[in-house]
Amino acid sequence: MKKALLSLLLVAAIMPFAMSQSTLQVVTNDVSACGTYTWNVNGQTYTSSNVVTYMDDANNTLYVLNLTINHLYSLNENVVSENCSYQWRGIARYQSGTYYDTVFADTNLGTCDSFFVAHIVIPTAEINTIHQNACGSYDWNGNTYNASGNYADTTELVNPDSSICYHIDVLALNIVNSLSVSETVSHCGNYNWYDSTYTQTGAYIHVETNADSTCDTIHTLNLTIVVDTANVQEETACGYYVWSVTHDTLTTGGLHSVNDTNTTTGCVTYRSLDLNLIEMRKPVNDTFMVGCNGVNFTISSLAGSTTKRFTVDTLFDTNLVDRRLTRCYDSTIHLHVTIHMSSRDTTYVNACDSFRWEMNSRTYYNTPTTYPSYAFATDTFGCDSIMHLALIIKKAPVISAINGEWHLHAGDTAKLYPTCTEGATYKWTYGNQTSTADTLIIPNVPGNANMDVSLVATLLYPAENFSCYDTSWITIVTFVGIDDVQGTQVSLYPNPTVGQLNIESAETIREVTIYNALGQQVLNNYISANKSQMNLSSLSKGNYTMRVILQNGETIVRKFVITK
Repeated sequence: MKKALLSLLLVAAIMPFAMSQSTLQVVTNDVSACGTYTWNVNGQTYTSSNVVTYMDDANNTLYVLNLTINHLYSLNENVVSENCSYQWRGIARYQSGTYYDTVFADTNLGTCDSFFVAHIVIPTAEINTIHQNACGSYDWNGNTYNASGNYADTTELVNPDSSICYHIDVLALNIVNSLSVSETVSHCGNYNWYDSTYTQTGAYIHVETNADSTCDTIHTLNLTIVVDTANVQEETACGYYVWSVTHDTLTTGGLHSVNDTNTTTGCVTYRSLDLNLIEMRKPVNDTFMVGCNGVNFTISSLAGSTTKRFTVDTLFDTNLVDRRLTRCYDSTIHLHVTIHMSSRDTTYVNACDSFRWEMNSRTYYNTPTTYPSYAFATDTFGCDSIMHLALIIKKAPVISAINGEWHLHAGDTAKLYPTCTEGATYKWTYGNQTSTADTLIIPNVPGNANMDVSLVATLLYPAENFSCYDTSWITIVTFVGIDDVQGTQVSLYPNPTVGQLNIESAETIREVTIYNALGQQVLNNYISANKSQMNLSSLSKGNYTMRVILQNGETIVRKFVITK
């Protein structure tokens, strides 16, 4: 139906074209094939069902192929029979083996063959089990059986193919000689059972024979005779006594009695209690407790233990009942509690970058999330003196570089550009002057003179009302008659360095002197070579000046930075 519909849709799609070509012919072929089909119209081979069209322009003909591809069918099954034969594809099979059957199709109609395979297991015997309960004995197949067990009766079967199979009937017999019925009875007084009267506790048997079988029914009676007796119970107690018979609390001694009815048997028993009550004594105890920050007090009695905690000075009264016969008293405890508290103090510190608290010998680099504390003394009551540190750590500004000529010829102008943490303010100090400008210009530097300049960078933290600082010292060294730019070229690398510095010159180097940012000499070496590697790992990080004296007497000044 789907292929026919698709064919109609294809024809409908080409109708406009067909109407414009009055001589167009449409040829439709409905074909069924097995496995594959080769269409002689276009010479194509197809392996699945499809709707195919082909336009023959020479003949003005449209060919439509409605193709159905069928495939081979096969079935492979495993069969285990419970009987001496098995019916497979209309034929009875009497022996185990593999059987085949082929259904040949009409290839002219395009249908395919079907192949069937069965692996059949036929037992050598078929078994039928019969379960039977009997009283005394049982007759089966001409035999009488008096005991329980499994009994077999075998019949030989000859199959049509002359094979032999056996049919076995198995009798699973259960012989019952008697039936047992048991009952348990508690009774007040005499008890009648199967026309007999019993007056004592015991086990009694009655055998009942059934008229229609050899099985007897054995009845067993487990009898308890409840006797009405008056028992006197003697008890001694402190202060009061709870009688389990009535669940009453008795506060007076003497003879107590009650009629107790047994709710199970209905028997009424007269019960008596001879009670000896000992009057309880009432001592009073004063208890004193002293502790630091708090104390625990445990009250123990026959009812259990209860612990109370006191954190302030307290006068506490409690009643403790001890009803053991060896003591037998109520005691009132007057508890006097004195609490001493640990002394506490707080130190408030604002620090830049880090802070070392000498109390616990720890260095903090960030603001702690909770106050650090330290217990540093204990008094006679065991109370510690506790110090808390309220610490706030902020980052100090860092002057990371100052760019400009630090080593000048006489009469040159010193122009210093600081590089610092964003948001910091500057303050320069040089000679007897100060400046808050970002850039410091010092004109007309005199020859052969050193000028010390300090730079202070400040970061203000208004919320905490304090500031952090960083200070850098610059020494401006001037020389007369030395032009290191026009003279011999001297190279320093790497610059900045972490500790190893290479110096190289075209002229032999005679002496090297290094100054720190304060203008202090920190190193002096005699080299007598064109190049040398210097180990500066012992120097702190910062800005340094190197004065190089060559063999020809020329002096060269270079600057470098140690970063570490």
